[in-house]
Amino acid sequence: MVFCIALGLTELKSGEDKYALFIGDTVAVRKDQPALLFTPSKKKVKNIAIFLQDDREDDADQEDLELAAEGAILENRTRQELTAEEKRKGRQRELGHQLNEAARRRVLDKDEAQAPKNVKSAIAYKSDLYLPREPDCEKLLLFVDPKHEAFILPVCGQPFVVPVSALKNCSKTEHGDFMYLRLNLFCPGNTLGRAEGTNFAHPSSTYVKELVFKASTKDSKANNNLQTAFRLMKEAQKRYKTREAERKELEGVVAQAALVLSQNRSVPRLKDLYVRPSLGPANHRSQGVLEAHTNGFRFTPYKGEKVDILFNNIKHAIFQQSKGEMIVLLHFHLKHAILIHKKKYADIQFYTEVGEVVTDLGRRQNMHDRDDLESEQAEREMRHRIDMAFKSFTDKVQQISTVEFETPFRDLGFFGVPHRSSVFMVPTTNCLVHLIEQPVTCTTLDEVELVHFERVSFHLKNFDMVFVFKDYKRKIFMVNSIPMTSLDAIKEWLTTADIKYTEGLQSLNWSKIMKTINDDASGFFESGGWSFLDPESGSDNGDDDDSEEGDGGYQPSESGSDEDSDEDYTSESEDSGAEEDDSDDSDEESGKDWDELEEEAIEADKEINEDSDSGRKRKLSSHHDHGAKRRRH
Repeated sequence: MVFCIALGLTELKSGEDKYALFIGDTVAVRKDQPALLFTPSKKKVKNIAIFLQDDREDDADQEDLELAAEGAILENRTRQELTAEEKRKGRQRELGHQLNEAARRRVLDKDEAQAPKNVKSAIAYKSDLYLPREPDCEKLLLFVDPKHEAFILPVCGQPFVVPVSALKNCSKTEHGDFMYLRLNLFCPGNTLGRAEGTNFAHPSSTYVKELVFKASTKDSKANNNLQTAFRLMKEAQKRYKTREAERKELEGVVAQAALVLSQNRSVPRLKDLYVRPSLGPANHRSQGVLEAHTNGFRFTPYKGEKVDILFNNIKHAIFQQSKGEMIVLLHFHLKHAILIHKKKYADIQFYTEVGEVVTDLGRRQNMHDRDDLESEQAEREMRHRIDMAFKSFTDKVQQISTVEFETPFRDLGFFGVPHRSSVFMVPTTNCLVHLIEQPVTCTTLDEVELVHFERVSFHLKNFDMVFVFKDYKRKIFMVNSIPMTSLDAIKEWLTTADIKYTEGLQSLNWSKIMKTINDDASGFFESGGWSFLDPESGSDNGDDDDSEEGDGGYQPSESGSDEDSDEDYTSESEDSGAEEDDSDDSDEESGKDWDELEEEAIEADKEINEDSDSGRKRKLSSHHDHGAKRRRH
C-alpha cells in the first residue's frame, strides 16, 4: 500500500524566534519489509529552509529602491566605495605586520636548522707517492695527467699539482725569442657573480692566483713541451666543463617511481594531442595519446619515446578552455623536473588546436556569405565539443586520483611582459599563469612573500610588478609594462589572496637588495624588514593617500620650490620637522586676513590700469609728434 503523508506545524518557538514546520512524503508499506520512502532526503539548510521577511522589511526595501531610482542615496553609495578602499588598505597594513613577523621567524628557524655545508677539496693525489712516474715529471717539465685530471707544474724546483677544477683560463703568447704560457687560477675573491670556483675548503689560506712559464723558441724541446701542455690543458678543461654542465643539469631531477598501468580498458583517454616540449627533433610537433592510469599519466606519441607523469609529482594541474584562445590545453607544473632528451623540464603541456592559427587576409570576405556563416558555426560547435571532451577527461581524472584541475579566471587577467613579448596573464586559485606562448609562466602564490609595483605614477601609462619569493636565494620574477588601468584590479586580487603589496616611483636594484638580505637576514628584519618599501607601514593612520603614491625615493632639487609633498616630510628627521613647524608658525603670525588681501588686489589692479593708460597716451603723443615732423618736411 502507498500512503501520502503530510504534517504541518505552526507557532513553534526556538528561544525568542517563531517558526513553522511542514513535512510531506510518499511512503510505501511492504509486507515483511521496512517501509520505503520515495523522496530522497536532503539535510542542508538551503534545501530544507525557507526564510520569509516581514512586511515592514519589504516596505523599507521598496522605499530604498524608490530613493535609489530618484538618485537620493548616491552619497551613501560613494561612502560605501570609499569604505571598501579603506578596508583594503587596512587589510594590507595587517598583512605587512604579519609578513615581517612570519619572515623573521622563518629566517631564525632556518638559521638554527641549517647545517654547515661541507666543501669537498679538489685533491688529485693523496701524497707525492702517487705522482706518475713519467719522464716529464722527473725532468720537471709541464705534464698533464688526463686520468686524474691534474696538471703537474715545476715551481721552485718541485712538482706543483693543480687540479683541472682550479684552472680558470690559460693563454699562450709569443714575444721576441720566448713563448709564454699564462695560467689563471681560481681563488677566493676573484670570482664574483660566478658559481664555479667560489666554494673553498680553506678560504683563509694562501692561494696562488697566476702562474707564467716561458720557453725559448730556439730550444725546440722546451718549446714543444709548452705547446703540448697548452693543448692538453684546453682539452682537459673542455671535458671537465662539459661533465659539470651535465651534472648541474641533473641537479633538480628526482628519480620517479614506476608507472602502474591500469588493467581497465576504459581508462580516461584523449587522442590527437600535441605535447610541449617536443619529443622529436627541433621545431617538430609530437602528436599522440594521453592516458590516465593508476598512479599517473602516460603520453604515448605516434613516433618517439613515452612520457610518464606521476600524480604525486604534480604541483599544479591547469585546464584552460578555448575561450579567447586558439588552443585547448592541459598544463602540469611539476614538483620535481623530469628528463626529456637529457634536458630537465618542470612544465609539461598537452594541447590541441581548435581554429585556424593562420588566416588568409588576401581572400575577400563577406559577412553575409553563407559559407562563412556555416564555417563560423562549425568552428563554434567544434570548440564546444573539444572543451567538453577535455572537461570530461579532467572530471574522470579527479575521480580516480587526488589531482585537482584549476581553471584560469580570465576576468582577472591583465597584459604584461614576463619574458620578451606582451602576453595575457591570468590568475588561478593557487598561481599566476601564462600558458600559450613559450616560455610559459607558472608562479605559485603560496611561495610569494611580497609584490612590489614599480614606476607607479599618474603620468605613466605602464608599471612593473615584482614578485619576491619566500626563498630569498631564488631569483625574483618581474612582469613589465602592465597598463595602469589594471592596477586597481591587481591590488584587489592580491588583497583577496592575502598577499602584501607595496608601490613606488622608482625601479629598484633587486639583485643588490636580495644580496644584502641573504648576507644578513636577521639584521635586515631587525632594522624594519620590508617596511622600507612602504613608508606608511609604521604609521597607524592611513588617511594620507598622497603618501602612498610615493616610496620615499623622490629627492627634490636644491633650488627647491614652495610646494612640499607628504613623502618629503616623512623622509626628514624630527629636528628638521620641528624647524619647519617653527617656520610655519612665523608665517601664520605675519599673515593677513581676506579683507586686507582683497584691498591690496584692488590697488594692484588700479596701478596696472594706470600704467596701461599712461603707456597708451605716450604712444599717441609720439605718433602725433612723428606726424607733425612729416608735415614740416
